Amino acid sequence: MHPNRSAYVKSPWLFEVRDNPVSDPGPGQILLEIAACGVCGTDLHTADRMATDWQLFGHEMAGIVAAAGEGVTRFKVGDRIALNTAAPCGRCEICSPPPYGRGRPSQCRTVTTYWDGPHMGFGDFIVSPHECAVAVPDSLALDAASLAEPIGVSIDLVETGEVAPGDRVLIVGPGPLGLGAITAARHADASHVALAGLSKSAARMQSGVALGADELIEVDKTSLTKRYSQESRKPDKILVTAPPSVLPECIEIAPFGGVIAYIGIAWGPGAMLTFDADKFHFQRLSLKASFASPDTQTAKSIRLLESAPELARELISHRFKLEDIGEAMTMARDDGERTIKKLVMVR
Repeated sequence: MHPNRSAYVKSPWLFEVRDNPVSDPGPGQILLEIAACGVCGTDLHTADRMATDWQLFGHEMAGIVAAAGEGVTRFKVGDRIALNTAAPCGRCEICSPPPYGRGRPSQCRTVTTYWDGPHMGFGDFIVSPHECAVAVPDSLALDAASLAEPIGVSIDLVETGEVAPGDRVLIVGPGPLGLGAITAARHADASHVALAGLSKSAARMQSGVALGADELIEVDKTSLTKRYSQESRKPDKILVTAPPSVLPECIEIAPFGGVIAYIGIAWGPGAMLTFDADKFHFQRLSLKASFASPDTQTAKSIRLLESAPELARELISHRFKLEDIGEAMTMARDDGERTIKKLVMVR
């Protein structure tokens, strides 16, 4: 066993850092010394009301391989890696390529994961299946590499939305996923990118400009319906990183043949929506959910973070130590999205 500390959370907004020794990695596993772990919106929801008892948390991490178990040939001690939360098994009918299977690893239901194990990302070490690991080049700082998981979600959203060269794209929600989607859409050769959000999120909106947004729409001052009511060319693709309640308005402004992709969770009654299905049909619209689990985008994330260093520079606004996890989480809660974009634990 190796000495280790882990952060625990219990709702509402209680945090502890405890001794939680970690074992040597077993066959097919690696022991990761965690260098950085980002705070996800899911962590905030967990702290607010989902953790009915003390539990581990944190899943956006990067670090250095401290030990490799039997049979691990992809990585060795000292390698720099990032972890995704769940990897396709690579063996089931869904994963296996034709003619042996369906060749759809992103739809695998027998995933390999470290989730619900004895350690998570807010800690010193974690044991993980080696399949969840992706190599990080020396040119990319490990705190930046911890963004690989959320940027993978942004990439999945852009791909789900079928963003293509020349598309006009509207991104709704200036959080880390929306900001990541700006860069991913630009790399897909979108011709125009608009970012919609609340005026209180000024720091995030300005980061959107730095990352390539051509236009900012403050929806508490100008609704999307009003903004696009007289527009001759509406957004071809609408990418939503906001609660599902915004979807009916997105459907309303979408052009003929438009595609709406979204990642957003209501966490309650707001999950039930009503919209005009006849108009949706005759406008030949598409509404598609992005859900990047299992994660098949992490390698792309690393390449994007390496080629676009401004992404980590704009996203990471605050860094904190493991022992300050409670202060960092409550700061994120109380900020109200005004100045904080992404918090990352660094060691």
